[in-house]
Amino acid sequence: VVATAISYFRRVYVKKSFADLDPRLAAPAALYVAAKAEECTVQALKLVHRMKSHACMCGHGAMGYEVKDVLQMEMRLLQALSFNLIVFHPYRPLTTYLDDVSKTLNLSANVKEDFAQMACYLDDVSKTLNLSANVKEDFAQMAWSMLNDSLKTDLSLCHPPFLIAIACMHLVAVMRHVDLNPWLEGLRIDMHQVRAVSSSLLDLYENFSSLSEDQISAAVGKLPMRLP
Repeated sequence: VVATAISYFRRVYVKKSFADLDPRLAAPAALYVAAKAEECTVQALKLVHRMKSHACMCGHGAMGYEVKDVLQMEMRLLQALSFNLIVFHPYRPLTTYLDDVSKTLNLSANVKEDFAQMACYLDDVSKTLNLSANVKEDFAQMAWSMLNDSLKTDLSLCHPPFLIAIACMHLVAVMRHVDLNPWLEGLRIDMHQVRAVSSSLLDLYENFSSLSEDQISAAVGKLPMRLP
């Protein structure tokens, strides 16, 4: 749900600016829409209560937005999205993709069923590469975290999901000195694209490391409250 909400949020601001739609209201509204789309609905009243509590904890003061504002923003977001709520995450194409990979690696049917998520995916890749249990767990955890961090960028708007997933694995492999080349060669993927996505992720970590919470709070505090 969170990944879907972030995708909606970013797609909306491709067309709109912060001057058009207050991101402090658009963010919870995107979460509200995503919860419906993923069939995991949340009450708007509880969402607004949580939104105000979070604003106070972050030192932004009490938010003046109410339930009606979230509902109105919901319609604004749907219009900006052209009512297209379909999202393809880096997690989802892995099942089909891994089915092809598993045939090449001669994996069992049970293993293929377990490959619904990247952690399981990396588990079998690590078996192919003869990684130890500790390295395997560390590799999977880092790749999964990096995939989540990619949501902080515009990569999902510029690259196909499978490429982002592979780039995360490639980057972790470089950091952990794991040779993924034999496996990557079998994919026949354009490594220039993989490295481009990896470079964007490195830029993300570099830029975020130079930002403090005070700077972020100060920037958010300058945004005027704008009703939808």
